[in-house]
Amino acid sequence: MKNILEFPLSYGFDDIAISQQKNIVSSRLDVNTKSEAIKGIYLNMPLIASNMSTVTNADFCISLSKLGALGIMHRAAPKITILEEVKKIKSQCDLVAASIGVDEDQFDFAKDLVKAGCNIIVIDIAHGYADSVINLGKKIKEWSSNTKIVIGNTTNINMLLETYKWADAIKVGIAQGAVCETKNTAGCTERQFSAIFKFKEYAREYGMPIISDGGIREPSDFVKAIAAGANSVMAGKIFARCPGSAAEEIEIDGRIKKIYAGMASRYVQEKWKGKLKPGTCPEGKVDYIEIGESVEKLLERYSGALKSGITYGGGKDIITFQDSVQFVRFKWVKRKLN
Repeated sequence: MKNILEFPLSYGFDDIAISQQKNIVSSRLDVNTKSEAIKGIYLNMPLIASNMSTVTNADFCISLSKLGALGIMHRAAPKITILEEVKKIKSQCDLVAASIGVDEDQFDFAKDLVKAGCNIIVIDIAHGYADSVINLGKKIKEWSSNTKIVIGNTTNINMLLETYKWADAIKVGIAQGAVCETKNTAGCTERQFSAIFKFKEYAREYGMPIISDGGIREPSDFVKAIAAGANSVMAGKIFARCPGSAAEEIEIDGRIKKIYAGMASRYVQEKWKGKLKPGTCPEGKVDYIEIGESVEKLLERYSGALKSGITYGGGKDIITFQDSVQFVRFKWVKRKLN
């Protein structure tokens, strides 16, 4: 067994900063933020709303699409409801993304989703490095080669090496979301900057787009995730705050707030399935959050931050940014992971 001093350090976004490089553009407005988020699919704004029941619904996905971003439908609802939402998104959008699990009926559900207009299937499993995920993804791809398959979640590079020939993107990140408690229950997590950074060279070599999932509290986290090697970034809480999100509103002490809940929380599981699966424990929590800015304003602010960050890192677009960026590391100190 390794001595504890030999264990790798894991760094979060607040442990790392971008080191200033020479600015090569005349204006940050000239920066191109278009990115290949999924093989063959480019987003002008590489920010994705999490497939969570307190974040996305059809209307919110449509709003995101019109603004150059992407929303993914969650799976915490009856199948007929999800299919109707997918049809609604398809009536106005070119990209339609929805989530499935790995139960025996999910292959047939995936086929129904594709027939309803879905062209991006996200296999939504917290512990995504598993044969059940890999085998189902390959099966869907063999049935419909044009359907994009996103797999995850993982922090293990071996998953990329096992799936790059057929998967279209991989979600990287475990338990760094604001309402995920896997780190507090199962004890598994890695800080998000390090989790992405170790995939950077492999993602380029094998042509696998990386979706960074978790840890986005402010615009600089988004910029650093892209700098570390992510092709796009998934976020939940920042979108849940938007007035148009799927998060329910509730009055607390005379103030209206939104309910933001982890998909593995007791709140979501009981609303979705009536109860937690026997023999398990909740691995998510509920947060009551202030209502924030519109999704239009949020995306404008995050897009502006990314353009600015790219200029500080010496790039003119995401590829040159990731090639030229350098980092400084702050003194690492032990603190609460949240």
